Amino acid sequence: MTLLLPIWLMLLFPLGACLFLFRLPTRLLRVLRATILLLVVLALCRPAIRLTDRSGTVVVVADRSESMPHSGETMQKEAVALVRSGMRARDELAVVSFGRRAAIEQPAQRGEFSGFINDVGSDQSSLADGLDLALTMIPRGTAARLLVISDGRWTGRDPNKVIADAAGRGIAVDYRMLERKSINDLAVSLVHAPDTVLPGESYIITTWISSPVAQSVDYVFCRGAQVLAKGSRKVAAGLNRLMFRDKADEPGTAHYTFSVAGTGEDPIPENNSARLLVGIEGDRPALCLTTAENSGFARLLVAGQHDIKIRTPGEARWSLEELSNYSSVLIENVQANDIGVAGMETIATWLEQTGSGLMMTGGKKSYGPGGYFRSPLERIMPVTMELRKEHRKLSLAIVVVLDRSGSMSMPAGGGRTKMDLADIGTVQVLDLLSDMDEIGVIAVDSQPHMIVDMNSVAVNRGQRQKILQIGSMGGGIFVYEGLSAAAKMLMKAQAGTRHIILFSDAADSEEPGAYVKLIENCRAAGITISVIGLGTRADCDAQLLEDIARLGEGQCYFTTSPDEIPRLFAQDTFTIARSAFIEDPTVVKFTGQLATLIGDLPENPPAIGGYNLCYARPDAMQAALTGDEYNAPVVAAWRAGGGRVLCFTAEADGEFAGPFAKWNKVGSFYSSLVRWTVGEPENLPERMLLTRKIRKGVCTIFLHLDPERTTEPFTGTPVVKLLRGEPGTKPDTEEVAMEWVSADLVAVDIQMRGTETLLPTVEIPGFNRVVMSPVCLPYSPEFEPIEQGRGEEVLARIAAATGGKERIDLAGIWQDLPRKRHPIEIARWLTLLAVVLVLVEVLQRRTGFLSRPQRRPTEAEAGMKEPGGSVEDARRPRRGKRQKVRRGRKPAGEPEAPVESGESKADEETDGMSTLDAMKRARQSSRRRMRQG
Repeated sequence: MTLLLPIWLMLLFPLGACLFLFRLPTRLLRVLRATILLLVVLALCRPAIRLTDRSGTVVVVADRSESMPHSGETMQKEAVALVRSGMRARDELAVVSFGRRAAIEQPAQRGEFSGFINDVGSDQSSLADGLDLALTMIPRGTAARLLVISDGRWTGRDPNKVIADAAGRGIAVDYRMLERKSINDLAVSLVHAPDTVLPGESYIITTWISSPVAQSVDYVFCRGAQVLAKGSRKVAAGLNRLMFRDKADEPGTAHYTFSVAGTGEDPIPENNSARLLVGIEGDRPALCLTTAENSGFARLLVAGQHDIKIRTPGEARWSLEELSNYSSVLIENVQANDIGVAGMETIATWLEQTGSGLMMTGGKKSYGPGGYFRSPLERIMPVTMELRKEHRKLSLAIVVVLDRSGSMSMPAGGGRTKMDLADIGTVQVLDLLSDMDEIGVIAVDSQPHMIVDMNSVAVNRGQRQKILQIGSMGGGIFVYEGLSAAAKMLMKAQAGTRHIILFSDAADSEEPGAYVKLIENCRAAGITISVIGLGTRADCDAQLLEDIARLGEGQCYFTTSPDEIPRLFAQDTFTIARSAFIEDPTVVKFTGQLATLIGDLPENPPAIGGYNLCYARPDAMQAALTGDEYNAPVVAAWRAGGGRVLCFTAEADGEFAGPFAKWNKVGSFYSSLVRWTVGEPENLPERMLLTRKIRKGVCTIFLHLDPERTTEPFTGTPVVKLLRGEPGTKPDTEEVAMEWVSADLVAVDIQMRGTETLLPTVEIPGFNRVVMSPVCLPYSPEFEPIEQGRGEEVLARIAAATGGKERIDLAGIWQDLPRKRHPIEIARWLTLLAVVLVLVEVLQRRTGFLSRPQRRPTEAEAGMKEPGGSVEDARRPRRGKRQKVRRGRKPAGEPEAPVESGESKADEETDGMSTLDAMKRARQSSRRRMRQG
């Protein structure tokens, strides 16, 4: 027997002392109490006896990568159910899944498997990580087997290193093959071109097509959206080469795509199209993002010899490969909603990691009124955009009407629902308003429900928690009822500006009723209406929401991302508050910090026609300030990460540009600000060379040093900062240190993922950072063509190295678990025995059952045992003797009679006693018996 927690034996010492100091009245009770305490202490020590059997743990390792069959997840769940059907009483089953990373889907247990719940990333097959995680779930010394359900493809670490650990622990790895059919797979096997070229340089792009049979294929070769070549070609079975020529034009990144289509059905169409990035060296232009058809700001920059590219928000694709074309981004009076949260996240991260620049000009579509408050771009700006109550001119009354229909109960990520985010947006409106403002909140389904009645913000701040607890109640939203209730509530407001914010599902806004007449009455009462629609302009009820906002003379916002909802509430609040943009002409004062940005300090600048009221951050440079009561920044700048950010809060060109736009030095002024934003070009130090090589999904970056150098080139180890991103998603950041490969070579290996774009920036200690051109894989490595049977060969090799096998009968895997001695704990039985003894002790205390004396035999029965006596003699009463005992004396001259065997010791002691003494002795005996019971 083994004690798993022997430390509890220390309790025996204090318990033994207690038994000795507080002794129980009888020996029997003392033995019972000591036994009970001993059993309890042993139960705490978790005693276990070791028995030999085949019980153990099976861990299913499921491949959930893109290369698996489309119904692979369902087939894997069925396989887990078959494995579970063969479990015995003491067996346990665990499930691990892997893709880009590994995750535990079910810990070791006997319960039924409910399905896969983790997002493991399907663009890779990290088989080694899956095996490693499965092994960590198995305690050492436990009988176990692993069952891999996969197609045998793997990326990342070599699984052979993990196999050695499994074999050393005696854990066999079985496998069940599950793969797509790859017969007749036509694929783009390889696309090759130079990593970087010079402007005006011609270069060759080589593509290899893998064809299963001789056939005719159609191909298309594009650069961006431009088709460079297309046609048909007969190819032979095997590899076929196609070559294309192109010429580099301007610095940036050239994005190529090549696709083929065969005559037959293709089992893996994902590898029929490939992409390629080629970097073009040189100074990159700046991107000017504007909605103006003929931007005066852009014209001034062009006249100042700036290389810029003008784009509208609809033309911009906020991907890493597109941003790598530019040195900086200039945003001229563009709403945040036109860029999108993902676009702003990409710009901010790109700027911080690569050392690029950002400049934003003012206007009614910029800064606070444009929706940049608490946006991803605000965190990198040198100014903040909060509405401070001391700068508010007019009071404002807002009623927020929230859709709480059934569609709002849908999850929105992070454990929150769409309704939760709408609640947060409403609270954000409450936080933005000052105490002089008023607010009310209504929730609507089939009828309006007043959550917070119209009152001052100072009073309703205490209703914050009540707003956050608004939940979805099902049904649809009756738009007319919600707007009507909000209008009635606003009629009680004291503020001069009255506004309704309607939040609704663009695909579930019902019962508009006579909304046109209602809104006309609202406008007559000075009430405006804005709409935040969850959905797109193509949804069935989007037209209704747009019409409500148009008639209500407010704004209409649409979003498909629930995470944007709080920002849209803040944006509309800024727009209605109006004090975020000052429309009056204002004098500008230049400070000495302006010389840091533009060199020479101009004198006597004219007034600006209007500006966005912002507040400088503590570490920001304030190069120009307003001459009004606010003393607000007009030009503010700082460094965000490795990049530069400059804010010009006045409108550069438009209605509120004012006399400043006609200033004779305005062109050079804007050009100088943009020049600071762009910064100096960052080149590689002399006698150093950066190269890279991509092989089997791994990008290796090399830094070559001069072999004839006489001093060390840098003091520390170079670092590579990585940006990993796909269009429409926030890029991931990563930092890896380079390692010495030889005396003149430093390198680092970077595992590439699926369809992402990788943008590396090399930081060399003592020198500037160097941004390399972006790279990508042709397509996800999960779809690379491989030889028939290659995946099964990998799995068979793993099984052979660990003593496993291909598992056909999944339920029979439990029969192949090794026989091992398993500890079986008996603490529960010891506890049960202790409980029984406690009941016995209670019974003994109450009744004295175990210590009750035996029944004394009668004189007749005693006489039968005397020698020579008969039954009649035994039955004859012995009166003479009893009389002697009762009297307590014997007759004179008569010899003393011996004590008969049937008499008790108490009878002897009563001889020669008085009656009083005998009664006293009887009472003492009675009390003693009662204490024993």
